[in-house]
Amino acid sequence: MKSKQIILCSLLASLTLTPFVGVADVVDDSHMEWWREARYGMFIHWGLYSVAGGEWKGKDYGKEQGGASAEWLMNSAKIPGAAYRETLAPKFNPTEFDAAMWVSVAKESGMKYIVITSKHHDGFCLFDTDATDYNVMDATPFKRDVIKELSEECAKQGLKFGVYYSQFKDWYHRSRGRGNPGTLTNDEYLALVEKNLDELLSNYGEMAVLWFDVGGSNVIEADAQGARVRELQPNAVICSRLYSRKVPKEEQKYADFESLPDRMLPARRMTDDTETCMTMRHNWGYDRSDDAWKSEKDIIEFLALCAARGVNLLLNVGPTPEGTLLPEETERLKAVGKWMEVNGESIYGTDYSPVDYDFWWGAMTRKNKTVYLHVLEWKPEGITFNGIIGKPAKAYFLADAERKALPVQYDGNGCITTIEVPAKMPDSRDTVIAVEYDSAVKTDPAAKGTYHWYTTRSKRHTEIRSSRNAGQQALPQAVKGARH
Repeated sequence: MKSKQIILCSLLASLTLTPFVGVADVVDDSHMEWWREARYGMFIHWGLYSVAGGEWKGKDYGKEQGGASAEWLMNSAKIPGAAYRETLAPKFNPTEFDAAMWVSVAKESGMKYIVITSKHHDGFCLFDTDATDYNVMDATPFKRDVIKELSEECAKQGLKFGVYYSQFKDWYHRSRGRGNPGTLTNDEYLALVEKNLDELLSNYGEMAVLWFDVGGSNVIEADAQGARVRELQPNAVICSRLYSRKVPKEEQKYADFESLPDRMLPARRMTDDTETCMTMRHNWGYDRSDDAWKSEKDIIEFLALCAARGVNLLLNVGPTPEGTLLPEETERLKAVGKWMEVNGESIYGTDYSPVDYDFWWGAMTRKNKTVYLHVLEWKPEGITFNGIIGKPAKAYFLADAERKALPVQYDGNGCITTIEVPAKMPDSRDTVIAVEYDSAVKTDPAAKGTYHWYTTRSKRHTEIRSSRNAGQQALPQAVKGARH
């Protein structure tokens, strides 16, 4: 058996990984190149619900993990459209809003694109529109086009800009059912959506992302909206939530990437273009009493695991009614940015892990002839992995400016590589080890392994026997709610 394994590793030396392709089955998907390179973006949930902060008439409606949270207030509290508007719109006057500051924070964090809620399910438009007077210019004292200011600032600072747009669900304009009619008929509402899309796609420069949400099962309706995006902004990347999850993938004509359910890390690597969105605490929109903040380690760890499974991370902030980011948000984002300054090479433009499993210590990303080990849990005896054929040319800590070589051992029996490491973990959040090969990375298709990280709702690890800390670290609260 021993000799057969060695021979197998040798015979497979010419095999290479096949790069992933996009969800949209198109011949030319060059408009996806920047998105695949980016890996990391900022999600912004902001609107009238931010004024309420998750509360209505003394009752807290936020923090329902995995379900409705602060931005769902209108629906959760069963607030009539007129009452919601009359109460909150006159109070929306975020005079401290500074688009340049928001964009600079995203850039300093290492993010490459921004997506903001131009219209959430409450129907309020955060941009200047002629389709309805329920917008920031006509219905609030603020009277500044937030989308215009952010789009222009992203262009100045070199970040891609996109908008979230709730095309199907609109509790104000469209009927909510059960005796809750909207202000418009269904045909009138579809005309509003068409007008809104024309405005967003024509008046704000390059629109890099159209992040639709909670799509319906009417494929004709969704296709018409997707076609309008293609016509006016052919390079825009379109979210799969244009369609209901019940619509078969082959019928999702205009979906460029698969958007996973909220706060979800997939159970295994994704070979199609995929993105997940994650909160920094329970809520998406601002909630004045939500203190369930993730640590900077939680965020860095989740970012690394997303990249290892071939998933972009869209990390959310929920600005205050005054128009500022919270200190807890900026502090964590800047800490992640410092880590990315050193380790961004192991995230940006990487492919998913070369093997379809991870390890007790963490997970891998890959770029060209280099594999990056994201070591999240330390073992002084050495970092070992299987499944990659051949001895590495060199291994070193990515944070080491001198790139001093770490001792490497390779066992052809099972294609097992061991990197010798010091007793102390250099970066307790995520120590990245770059493992370089002389030729393209080759994998052993007979290699076996399992996924250890975030495989259950209550623990980070399962089936780890060699680590003293196995299964003893509590999972971040938002990840507990992820559906696998």
